[in-house]
Amino acid sequence: MKILGIIAEYDPFHNGHLYHLTEAKKQTCPDLTYVVLSPCVKQRGGLSLLSPADRARCALAAGADAVFCLPVCWTLRDAEHYALGAVALLSRLGVTHLAFGAETADLTLLSRAALLLEEPPAAFDAILKEHLGSGKGWPAAVSSALSAVLPEAAGLLDAPNNILAVCYLRACRRLGAPLHPMVIHRSGSYHDAAVNPASPSASALREALLSGNYAAADTAVPDCTASILRRRFLEGRIPDERILDSLLLSELRAMSEEDCRLLPDLSEGMENALRTAAAAARTRRELISALTGKRYPAARISRLCACALLGLTESLLKSAPLPESALLLGLRSNPEMTALWKDSSFPVISSFTEWKTAAHPADLAAWRLWAQCCRLPDTLPFSEKISNIREPAGPVR
Repeated sequence: MKILGIIAEYDPFHNGHLYHLTEAKKQTCPDLTYVVLSPCVKQRGGLSLLSPADRARCALAAGADAVFCLPVCWTLRDAEHYALGAVALLSRLGVTHLAFGAETADLTLLSRAALLLEEPPAAFDAILKEHLGSGKGWPAAVSSALSAVLPEAAGLLDAPNNILAVCYLRACRRLGAPLHPMVIHRSGSYHDAAVNPASPSASALREALLSGNYAAADTAVPDCTASILRRRFLEGRIPDERILDSLLLSELRAMSEEDCRLLPDLSEGMENALRTAAAAARTRRELISALTGKRYPAARISRLCACALLGLTESLLKSAPLPESALLLGLRSNPEMTALWKDSSFPVISSFTEWKTAAHPADLAAWRLWAQCCRLPDTLPFSEKISNIREPAGPVR
């Protein structure tokens, strides 16, 4: 069977996501479409606006056949390792085609950049070392070194979706995963402050919703997303950033210097800056702003904060195996699809109770953190149901 795979966060699922999913299906004509979603905590370290179950419902309504959850140990990583975990999960599920968005929709150029970064020549390593020595942070130093060795890729890694696209291609190569890559052009700006109805920035969309600008948000999302968002805001089932602020600052202020040293991706001496900033900051955003610099981008600090709350250390992340099972968040009833899973040696878990015994403790901790910030009972996710859509996916228009 031809199975299309997509890696996403869908927080929330908007018109740009709908275009990407629809276009990928048009170009591939797959028998099935699988989506891998981030859990309650996202790759950049923040809590998701909607639960994984709600985001899975939106993906199914838009045409996905099955939606799975990426484990936290692979979500809270830099782009390279995030891509590695997600591609491994899709590959083990039998996916044959991988579609991703990028600002530069040139698959040949993206593939050349991926090969160079996976098998860097001596010239690249020398230039990278020079840029790091001059005080540049890792992402900027890698971008500059790539531009120097592969001039046609100048500025390629300055765009966030390009970075992920290159990392997906690197992961396919590293894993020997026989996935056929497909790049869909990503229009609009990732950093737009205003909501663009056709291709919105997810962060701008979240800011509009949280500030009460629901009319602008409604223009940028499909009907299913709009319906779920209205319901969840009315129920108050949206994480309260003030609760997250209190939980994070309390945790960091209680941590010893040694505890801080154990956190992932923390350079020597940074533990003191972290404790000093936590003692003075009033909010999570203020803490991240105080620590952000050339060597420490905001996303890295945000992930570090999430790891502190979930009890994730450097050694735990480095020793985490590639996904050994898949938590099913939702599916479109299809006997042929579920028969594929029954015959596979890779377990698909369709019950949160069963998942509890197979998941890493941090996965359950992420759900409980999300529930606490929504003022919901600690019984989440066990009160959640696997979404099941019985009608077949409609024709792609």
